[in-house]
Amino acid sequence: MRRSSILIEAVAIAATLCSGCTNSKIDVVGATLTSGAIMSQGKRTPVAQFTRDDYIVMLVDFTWPNAAEDGGTHKCDWQWYRDGQLISKSATKMIRFVSTPVTLRTDRAVATLGTGHFRVETIVDDQIVAHSEFDIGT
Repeated sequence: MRRSSILIEAVAIAATLCSGCTNSKIDVVGATLTSGAIMSQGKRTPVAQFTRDDYIVMLVDFTWPNAAEDGGTHKCDWQWYRDGQLISKSATKMIRFVSTPVTLRTDRAVATLGTGHFRVETIVDDQIVAHSEFDIGT
């Protein structure tokens, strides 16, 4: 079993993620890959190994320095890979970060992905800001 690998890119954290917004800087402060069953218990325990009856949930938390202002509107999407091949992509959404903190969520039923080694990427303003790797067994 491979351990969960969550990368929060330092460049993305330090960079302004909004192109075209007025000085709107958001920072990634956490990312968790977990299961729907764990989330239903009110927990965010990381999971790296799933079975076909699971539901995968990726959460990414954002904040920004001035809570009196909103975080701007950002282009957000998620990409899912199996063994390095893109197998699923969310519709791109323009999301307004109204109040800090903000948590973005994407999820998939494990049965729709198949078996193997996977990676899910959270992309904000065309930059990968977080990713997690996991395995699905038979």
